[in-house]
Amino acid sequence: MVTIAIEYPVLFFKRTVTGKAPSSWAELTRRQFVAISRILNGTEPDFRFLSQLTGISKKLMKKLSSYELFQLSEAIDFIGQAGNSHSAFIINRIPGTDFVSPKPKLGDITFGQFIFTESYYNDWLETKEVDALNNFIASLFLTQDEKFNSETIACNAIKIKLVDLDIRQSIAFNYGLILTWLQKCYPLIFQDKAETSHAMPSPNEQTKQSQWLKIFESLVGDDLINRDRYAELSVHAVLRYLTNKYKENARQ
Repeated sequence: MVTIAIEYPVLFFKRTVTGKAPSSWAELTRRQFVAISRILNGTEPDFRFLSQLTGISKKLMKKLSSYELFQLSEAIDFIGQAGNSHSAFIINRIPGTDFVSPKPKLGDITFGQFIFTESYYNDWLETKEVDALNNFIASLFLTQDEKFNSETIACNAIKIKLVDLDIRQSIAFNYGLILTWLQKCYPLIFQDKAETSHAMPSPNEQTKQSQWLKIFESLVGDDLINRDRYAELSVHAVLRYLTNKYKENARQ
């Protein structure tokens, strides 16, 4: 955290107000993260955004000079850095529901769940349709100890559509940060996207349809009896396997 001190005159005296600004994604509260997501989506006034990030009143923020606002923005410059990544969900439980996020680093995500999540996420990036956003979150956030089942996505999406839109968009933004982190972990698998990765990718930077289903089909091959077992593999186990196969093929 970065300590912020603002000194301003009150009659014949000077008063100092202090606050703290986050210096990394890990230091953000849920409220602060939603504020960042809102301003990136163009729905958050600047002064309200800075007030929520620092705890300093909007009234005082409006009195700051352009230079002082610039200095303040320098303290939170991690937000706008290219290649931003974060490996965990800052909103780890959806307010008003029993849905919880995956573990940090997508530690409990299966490959089958990842395929559905990516498909709906790419649909949302391309269309910005609310239904795609709801299905994306329903693929990703489950109740405690619930195992992923594609047949429950539609039912869970009905509950998720009642959640505040800012929260839902923040989750999508957070997933973009995690995808960038994943790209850095497995650069050989994501090499086509690595050069253009951002915290919130634009639709033009995404394929219209997820390629993960094709990869899944190639893994299963003729072993249709064990198709469900392949889907239940950890996404990291599959990405490590694909990385090793890529290296083997490169040596041949």
